[in-house]
Amino acid sequence: MTIKPVDHMNQILTPVKSSAAARETNGPDFASFLSGPKAAPAPKAPAGSAEALLLENQALSGLVRPGPETASLETRQQLERTLDRMDRYAVALGDEGRTLKDLAPLADDLGQEADRLSRLSHKLTENDPLKGLSNEAAVLATVEAMKFKRGDYV
Repeated sequence: MTIKPVDHMNQILTPVKSSAAARETNGPDFASFLSGPKAAPAPKAPAGSAEALLLENQALSGLVRPGPETASLETRQQLERTLDRMDRYAVALGDEGRTLKDLAPLADDLGQEADRLSRLSHKLTENDPLKGLSNEAAVLATVEAMKFKRGDYV
């Protein structure tokens, strides 16, 4: 068995390619990749995720004064919470196994959520499309809570 030097083996096994031939077989080189078309921007995070928490924390710490964007974000989140409460309340009303005592805390929570939503919707600008929807949801939730307290379901 003959032992050959490593450099000599590499020359025998892999012939030297020209740079043009290397680009054709291996694809574009790094410089041409950098000068090529730009990649699409990364998608933004959903508004209700870390971005929303960051804005809330900054507003609480006084770093950011709540503006129209923050008010709109807070109102949208509160609207979602209020609509979720209304869904739970509607399901509970339809459940024949639940008593009025069981439903009372749900009605109270619904009224409180409606109050929060109403306060937040007043901070929105008049041309914000969320203002009308949030006002309607707040009124509907308030009416349902009042109907329960008044005894309409007895």
